[in-house]
Order: sequence, then C-alpha cells, then structure tokens
Amino acid sequence: AAPPIQSRVVGGQDCEKNSQPWQVAVYYYTKYQCGGTLIDPEWVLTAAHCYNKEYQVWLGRSNLFEDEPSGQHRLVSQSFLHPKFNLSLLKNDKPYPDDDYSYDLMLLRLAKAAQITDAVQVLHLPTEEPRLGSTCLTSGWGSTDPSNCMKDWPGVYQYPDDLQCVDLELLPNEYCVTAHLQKVTDVMLCAGRMEGGKDTCAGDSGGPLICDGMFQGITSWGHPDCGYPKKPAIYTKLIKFKDWITATMKSNS
Repeated sequence: AAPPIQSRVVGGQDCEKNSQPWQVAVYYYTKYQCGGTLIDPEWVLTAAHCYNKEYQVWLGRSNLFEDEPSGQHRLVSQSFLHPKFNLSLLKNDKPYPDDDYSYDLMLLRLAKAAQITDAVQVLHLPTEEPRLGSTCLTSGWGSTDPSNCMKDWPGVYQYPDDLQCVDLELLPNEYCVTAHLQKVTDVMLCAGRMEGGKDTCAGDSGGPLICDGMFQGITSWGHPDCGYPKKPAIYTKLIKFKDWITATMKSNS
C-alpha cells in the first residue's frame, strides 16, 4: 500500500484526448493504483512507493472505464526500485515527522514492448535543470475531491473516469520545507499553487511533472488535504536520477 501522504489532481480539467500519450495507468492485479510515464517502448517510470508484487499497466487510455481502441495492456516482467528508497516507510499506517521519502522512483520493464502510436508515445528524460517559476503540467486519475481527508484519514476521495490535467508552478524547496513536517531534500521538487485549489491527489502518484515542456518530476507526496493553501506537493527531481535510470535500463534490456 502507498503511504498515507502520497501526493495526489484537484482543480484541474479533463486532458485533451491523446495530449498525454506517455501517461501510464499502473495496476495492482486489476485495481488501479498509480500513474506512470512511458520513457522507452519497454520501460515505465513511476514512484517507488507504488511498489507491489503483481503489476500490470495500461497505455493509451483516456478513460479507465471505457474500452478504448487506442488502449494497450501490458504485463510487467521486472521492477527496479531505486536502491536508496526506504521501503520500510510503506509499512507505516500514518506519516511521521522527519520521515524521508527521498529516492521515490521505480522502473518497470514491460514483458512486451509498447507499440508507438498517436495515443502511445515516449516522454524523454530531462536534459537541463528545472527553472524556478516554470509552469508545470501534471496529469493523473487521482482524486478530484479531497473532502474530509484531514479529519478522518483516508477521508473521502472521488476518482475521475477521465485523465485529469492541472497546471502548477515550480516553487523554491524552502516553501515545502515550511509546509511539511516530513523531510524535503535536494532530490525533490516543490510544485503547486500557494493560494491552493490546484494540486495532485491520492492516485496521481508516479505520474509526470512536465515543466516548460520538459519532463522534470515524478509525483511523490504531499499534504493529505489536497489543494490546501500554502501546502504545495513534492515531486522526485528527475534530473538527479538520469544516470541511474539509463544505466538500469541498459543493463537489463
């Protein structure tokens, strides 16, 4: 199970069909669990806290409950957690101050390569550092309504049928240090809206954060009350892990 503080799209809208062709739906058996990103026809990148023992994925889907001809179903042959991710955190029934969710990324090797089409495309890894103040797009099938989440965890979540998109701002990490009791480190990005109302939410974890058109982050964790003012969410800083990603793919291809 993902940790209670997993980052989670609130305040967004339906993504234009096929506008996010790299978006992946990661399942535990037949239950939707997390988002992911196709970075190679044989590889999906997602969050380490989405770890389970029986993955399958859907590619090319906009609606998870309709039989879309563009959809491609794939099994996963291997998973590769970042070796520094603290997997024991997933056993916690609630978040604790000073918990450290650094290195929150995982690679999934598909048992059969994806077929590249208009609806299924690869998103390339970043080639430069993200720029503060960038407009960032994130997407997912996570909760759109965080009602009562703080009062009674896990609260009441409402999940959409259609893929949701929301624009956020890339903020200084110092904002997130102030906002959260858990550790915010240099392998994380801070993104959101300080006024609140727009955010990722439960079920969006593992999906992409695309800043000024470049893939820069993986949805990781945040405040359980999604979209809360002055509580921007945390994303894994992808450029810090480019060497590990490429080396892992190369040695296991």
